Amino acid sequence: MLNKITLLSLLVFFLFGANALAHSHLEDSTPKNGEIVTEALKTITLSFETDLELTSSFTLLDEKNAVIPLSTVSINGNQLVANVEDELLNGSYMIHWKIIGEDGHPLEGDVPFTVQLPENTIAPDQVEPAVSDKTVTTVTESAADTETVMKEQAVETKVAVSDEPALMNYLLPAIIGLLIILGFSSYWLIYKRKQV
Repeated sequence: MLNKITLLSLLVFFLFGANALAHSHLEDSTPKNGEIVTEALKTITLSFETDLELTSSFTLLDEKNAVIPLSTVSINGNQLVANVEDELLNGSYMIHWKIIGEDGHPLEGDVPFTVQLPENTIAPDQVEPAVSDKTVTTVTESAADTETVMKEQAVETKVAVSDEPALMNYLLPAIIGLLIILGFSSYWLIYKRKQV
């Protein structure tokens, strides 16, 4: 009887374990989580652990949560790819993705990043005219302060984004499997005591 319970326990564990491992999580992205992009961003690519369903997509948001236009998001096996239509200005951005993996489970997440292009690539209408040398120094110091703040925000955002959904996807089936095993074991012990 003990062999049957062990076999049943292993079967339940592997069923729940396979279900947990079947979820598709973000493996890699361009730009990466918390990255400071210093060149013009033309393409965004998100790579996942398994192939994706056709309804999977993502949006690009700026620091004011306004949607940035992208060309059509395409699915290539386990990748979501889109071209950025307009050059991104310096600032913080967030890629918000929603996917459905092969197992049918919907997942979503965010990839924060910062664009910090060198000043010579900024469009002329964005550059403030310098009134005097004193103003130029102030603008330079302000840009250095902004750069420091952006780096700190990128680091804070990276730390704030946790793997909690990924952990829950593994932890919940393990807890359910453990409860089932304890239930069967308790039932078996009670059954054995009644037989004696």
